[in-house]
Amino acid sequence: MLVAAFFLHAIVGTLWLRFGLSDHLAWVVWVAVSVAGAHIGLSAATSCSMLTDRQRPPSSRKRMHLVLKWASGGMLLTAALIHVTAGLTGRTPEARCFLLAVVALLTWHSFVGAKSLLKDLGIPTRLKGSLRALMITVAAVVCLALLL
Repeated sequence: MLVAAFFLHAIVGTLWLRFGLSDHLAWVVWVAVSVAGAHIGLSAATSCSMLTDRQRPPSSRKRMHLVLKWASGGMLLTAALIHVTAGLTGRTPEARCFLLAVVALLTWHSFVGAKSLLKDLGIPTRLKGSLRALMITVAAVVCLALLL
């Protein structure tokens, strides 16, 4: 849901910048922000729970994977905040540049969490490659739309 909200925001923003689409769809931004906030809060809670689990402590591999998730998420959040700041201060070229970084980091963060996402949704993890291919395709389309 979060990835869909971000990509919907990117598509609406691109249409708005390119074709002057009305800004009455600005609520999409707030949906993405709300879902991102919930995602961060729930991720912090589940990470804390996992790291303090005495019955089934996480392996070193699982802890490193968690570090990678938080690192990619932190970089994504930083790029998104810079994109927002540049956009709010009227620096459209910088905002667009950081949007490309946001799309790339969102794709990487989704790559890192693809297996967990599939497990949480009850989808066979053997579809991880297909999900990743879909992520790359959507990210490439969004980036091309931003560059045109």
